[in-house]
Amino acid sequence: MHETDSSTSLRTVSSGLTGFEAQVLASIDPGEATALLQDLIRQRSDFPPGDTRLAIQVVAAKLAEAGIPVEIMARREQQASLLAWLGDPLEAPCLTFHAHIDTVPAGDLQRWSVDPFGGELRDGAVYGRGAGDDKGSVAAQTMALVALARAGVNLNGCLQLAIVADEESGGLEGTVWLRDLGKLKPDLLVIGEQTNNQVAIAERVACGIDLTVFGKSTHGAMPWAGENAILKTARALSWLQEHLFPVLQRRTHPYLPPATLNIGKIQGGIQWNIVPDWCKVEMDRRLLPGETREAAMKEIQDALDEFGRCVEPLRYELFSQGEVAANVNTPQDHPFVILADRALADVAGEARPLTGYVQTSDGRWFAGSGLPIIIFGPSEPAVAHAPDEHVPVEQIVEAARFLALLALRQLAGYTIPKEAI
Repeated sequence: MHETDSSTSLRTVSSGLTGFEAQVLASIDPGEATALLQDLIRQRSDFPPGDTRLAIQVVAAKLAEAGIPVEIMARREQQASLLAWLGDPLEAPCLTFHAHIDTVPAGDLQRWSVDPFGGELRDGAVYGRGAGDDKGSVAAQTMALVALARAGVNLNGCLQLAIVADEESGGLEGTVWLRDLGKLKPDLLVIGEQTNNQVAIAERVACGIDLTVFGKSTHGAMPWAGENAILKTARALSWLQEHLFPVLQRRTHPYLPPATLNIGKIQGGIQWNIVPDWCKVEMDRRLLPGETREAAMKEIQDALDEFGRCVEPLRYELFSQGEVAANVNTPQDHPFVILADRALADVAGEARPLTGYVQTSDGRWFAGSGLPIIIFGPSEPAVAHAPDEHVPVEQIVEAARFLALLALRQLAGYTIPKEAI
């Protein structure tokens, strides 16, 4: 692991970097990056209520130290987002670094071995709610801009930083609002999420589908006179598990897990002594690139209709609403992906395979238009939303250095300050 002081040397492939690139990347100090992330964790921004104002001020102060102008915006006062730029905001191409600063709640505090809002440093890792999801990426992206600004680099194009609110509750008050205002118009986009510092080029998107099964109500003392919708639902779900789940498991993508259907919530009946005449199930269908909500609902319908023919009559309704966004699915041979892949190898000192992002990110609000999108950030995806969430300091520093190098190389033609030559 890197030592946490400013004299830390950069571990790289010796022939991979120019002297100036190495100088810029080496200036990213592990101690400073760690302190920034700790400050971010200590300023709670968990949803609800998702109040990001104090955490945003931490980012704004760090950028101001480097002379980077910022704009703080909010449609709802407490859900503040921050925009910052290096270079002319109107000059193309625009490379956007995007990360969200809101988090999920800490949950049961008894399951944590540390204060979830203390930002504790333990065994080379920072612990706390949001350490990985997504304040680790916020810290890495911020430090990348700070390093470039301190180096006095003049980029050929615009590097934008977008630190947004409201991702955990849907994105409408953060990313979607800023996009629709015209404040987010990237030509190339890096979404900061937990990929264990691998370049992810695809993700599944979430599609919520509700199933309501109907029965016949009667007195609980005479269940034979009714039709128990809860028990009928249980049998229908077992049928889906046996007949539909294997079909989804065989539906794959080179960089993603298979398509899935999760039975997430169930409710039904009125009270204990009444045979329930309804039961509602809320399901999470993760769509692979190329799948649609309509097709996903049709295959559930077909499976339930087969249950009705083969097992017992079934009266039910399927319902789905809300926007289902397009999938991030950037081609592996896109020049931006190739550039990112090589930059990461130069920073990490090793080639890392491309991957996919298991969860769903705000990248979906830009997907489907041909815009090249990669998802990249420190921390193991499995620790997100979990007790003792954490991220290694080494990963934060490596991510910041990768992002700085990516900006230097993508916005080619940058001017090197005379004092750095």
